[in-house]
Amino acid sequence: MKTLTILLRKEFLQLWRDPSSFILAFILPVLMLLLFGFCINMDTTMTTLAIVAEDESPQAHRIQEHIVGSPHVEACVVGNREHAFDLLHRGEVQAVVMIPPHVSRRMAQQQGADILIATDGTSPNTAQFSALYLQSMVTAALSEATTPPVDIRTSYLYNPAAESRHYIVPGAIALVLAMVGTFLTAMVVAREWERGTIETLLAGAVTRAQFVLSKLIPYFLLGVGTMLVCLWCAACVLQVPIRGSHLLILAMAGLFLLSVLSIGLLVSTLTRNQYSASLLSLMIAMLPTMLLSGFVFELTSMPAFVQAVSYFIPARYLCSTLTPLFLSGAAGGVLLLNTVFMGVSAAFWFAFVLLVTPKRLDS
Repeated sequence: MKTLTILLRKEFLQLWRDPSSFILAFILPVLMLLLFGFCINMDTTMTTLAIVAEDESPQAHRIQEHIVGSPHVEACVVGNREHAFDLLHRGEVQAVVMIPPHVSRRMAQQQGADILIATDGTSPNTAQFSALYLQSMVTAALSEATTPPVDIRTSYLYNPAAESRHYIVPGAIALVLAMVGTFLTAMVVAREWERGTIETLLAGAVTRAQFVLSKLIPYFLLGVGTMLVCLWCAACVLQVPIRGSHLLILAMAGLFLLSVLSIGLLVSTLTRNQYSASLLSLMIAMLPTMLLSGFVFELTSMPAFVQAVSYFIPARYLCSTLTPLFLSGAAGGVLLLNTVFMGVSAAFWFAFVLLVTPKRLDS
């Protein structure tokens, strides 16, 4: 413990004298979260569309009034379907609503009314939103004229406003922790090799465990500080609700930090060069977290072999834990499973770092 205490004091002094580490741990995460929270928005607030009304009945006019009167729609009425689809083809509108001439007759006969809603599929998210929103307005207009056999009412639990920011920010926190945690330790051993101080450490009575722990503990505490800053930014600046236990969120983030800090230390040990270590750590931290954690892309839509690879990405378990803890306050059995996987991941990467850490200069 005396040797470990001396090494820790050395690391804390180096950390205190290096302001770039504090900028990386406290300023950069806030900037990244603000970018993710304000710039990445999957909500569609305005839809431009063309309406083709081939029926002059009161029912058709009621449908048209419902659509035109919506605050989320910018609509124009055109005379024929060819003109409407030409506007859609040129990108001047995002959707076309066509009311055929037989709508009132089929409604009078208690038959289904065929109303066409065509959207521009070049932007799938906007197209899906527009189609569902227009379908709900048409259904509401038709329900005033006839009594539908089933009354369907949709309610968004835990995120009633359906704001994408509430879903994006928890995943963005996992990405920030992955990048900052890996980058923090990616250069600590490489710096020792470049400065020549590694020779003094290896020549002394320092064990591998003492050497690795002296590098991990200070940056683990710094990473916990990063998580606290992220929670403050999410709750106070971005107004994202945190309904789960703050201590539980910190505990899961701590397990995740053990993995990413160990990965960064592994990169630093193998490369022995600060420039190479920094580039490699950013690539290792950012790409898998963005693509294979479920933060941006749904994992169930990926091929089976890609889904199998995602099980080795620690960010997958943190993303699937933070989102329910933030929005609903509970994660159920998923929380226990993710805790086990992240614990195994932390133990594996720590043991791997111990294995590859040199004890002699020629190793």
